[in-house]
Amino acid sequence: MSALLVPLSGDAYARGRGQAEACPDMAGAVREAIRGRLAEGLAPDARARRFLDAQREATSRLAPEALAEIEGIADGFGLDPEEVFAFLHLGCLADLARTPADRDGCSAFSSLGVVAKNRDFRPEHRALQRLFLHRDPAWGGGAVLCLGSLGAPGAFSSGINSDGLAVADTQIATADHGPGILRYFLMSRLLARCTSVEQALAEIAALPHAGGGALVLGDASGAAAAVELRHRRVDIRRGAWVAQTNHFTAAPDPLPPPSHSTARLAVLEAALAADPACDPRALLATQPLCRHAPDPSPTLAGAVWNCRDRSAWIADGPPCSTRWARCVADGRGWREVHASA
Repeated sequence: MSALLVPLSGDAYARGRGQAEACPDMAGAVREAIRGRLAEGLAPDARARRFLDAQREATSRLAPEALAEIEGIADGFGLDPEEVFAFLHLGCLADLARTPADRDGCSAFSSLGVVAKNRDFRPEHRALQRLFLHRDPAWGGGAVLCLGSLGAPGAFSSGINSDGLAVADTQIATADHGPGILRYFLMSRLLARCTSVEQALAEIAALPHAGGGALVLGDASGAAAAVELRHRRVDIRRGAWVAQTNHFTAAPDPLPPPSHSTARLAVLEAALAADPACDPRALLATQPLCRHAPDPSPTLAGAVWNCRDRSAWIADGPPCSTRWARCVADGRGWREVHASA
């Protein structure tokens, strides 16, 4: 098993704490990344405190397992759970202050039973990046494989479950936030509970949302959907393929998106319109999808989730220059079988 793949077993708390047990040498880096980001963030004014209080109450009702996983992460890495909770909501807080700080450039698409994403994020998360294999006895033998960061719960970027449902997210700033389930918690919930795009869309429709970002979904039948999340509206696109970057396509938002979002979406749409079965790894490696320093959110990884055979290709670095590792499903989840250029 490679150092990238981290197996986590048990209930939500145990899986959260298991991160530190599996990677004890990374505790200092996790604390530095979370506390450093909090220190850079906005001063906790009255509006921010009210929002976090409302979010904590909403999360306790809608996704108590997320709070349990956060508690396990905090206990394992020597953090206060409130630090981890606030860290995960910093994008929302920046939006509420009308100073969106997250310039993430993630690009994602779903086509013909494949979900793919370039993970563009803050450089300090390169060292924290891991591929997590989650198994929980409450899931009745199911498992989840997801790419994310030490110090963050569940599917913090993208993932697939043993039923062949895959999900990836992109960051989108919005002025429309309110009490509801945070996107990161929603992704983990969908992978734990749903087997198809239709089930996932029904779950999304039944929940209030904190707002912000989008999800790209695919399943073993080849169904594809993109879901744009705001507190007061949720917009869904379906098709043989869907693509998403960092702006809302259904209706504009008062907060401006990154200047490069439209161009990246055009690259994805042109490639998929020409050939929906194009090589997803090659597409993720193209410019401007694969981004580099000094961009504040360079591409940290590429992920390709094959919903039909439950396999995954992971580039633990920029797809244009990193060898891809392949994981295949087995009786206990997934195992790495070989790497490819």
